[in-house]
Amino acid sequence: MGRPLADTFDRALRRRLLTGSVLAVLVVAAILAGGPVYTIFLIAMAAAMARELARLLETDRRLRLLLSSGILAAALLGLPALHIFGWRTGGTAVLALAVAVAALGGAAGRRPLAWLAGTLYLLVPLASLLWLRREHPEGALLVLWLFLVIVATDTGAYFVGRTLGGPRLAPHISPGKTWSGLAGGVVLAGAVGGIAVWLHGDGVTGALVAVPVAMLLAVVAQGGDLVESWLKRRSGVKDSGTLLPGHGGVLDRFDGVLFAAPCFAALVALARLSGGGT
Repeated sequence: MGRPLADTFDRALRRRLLTGSVLAVLVVAAILAGGPVYTIFLIAMAAAMARELARLLETDRRLRLLLSSGILAAALLGLPALHIFGWRTGGTAVLALAVAVAALGGAAGRRPLAWLAGTLYLLVPLASLLWLRREHPEGALLVLWLFLVIVATDTGAYFVGRTLGGPRLAPHISPGKTWSGLAGGVVLAGAVGGIAVWLHGDGVTGALVAVPVAMLLAVVAQGGDLVESWLKRRSGVKDSGTLLPGHGGVLDRFDGVLFAAPCFAALVALARLSGGGT
């Protein structure tokens, strides 16, 4: 019995690593390319996640199509507006488009507030990622660092949680998550985030600042993971989709980013306003 289970786990891990490697190459390439390529990449993410989110929020296929199409249309108009016109005009456009999607839901006899929340749940993080890349002199490095921290969080939580087990973090929402996994993810995120900043040449002081920021983002990302787990549990599904073998859907892979990106963008904006640099 033990060997077949171990073989199954090994195959699942290999599939997870292979998918993760391919996805990492695509993400890094889009971030480094910047410009329209990066914006198109974010719109593609919006399209994939909108389809999965609609599946979690609505049971009727017509309503799923309407919601996902509305979110995609908002991304197609709002993200390029951010890229072309800047944060203030583009941000206003994103909010107005989210309200339009909510009105669409109300007209369809659904819950407009739920549709508004769902639209903002996807578009605010994507807008934050676009702002980080576009508005900051070292935008590419900031976004790469953010994704590195989130990957470290997921990796630490996955392996430490599986190895140590222990008390469940939120048994009624996500029975597989443990406090040990959360701790492992936070510690690894802090270590990786600090080392990355030190290797970049920002010295010990920069690394010491980066460590608590990375640990905070790890906690926020785990919160995003739990929110998505709650949505899946509410809908009675295991994964948000099947697009990424070994990971499930795009939402399953980027659920932490959806919460961490706005948080990180806010921290960067505050640092710039206070004159504290990055």
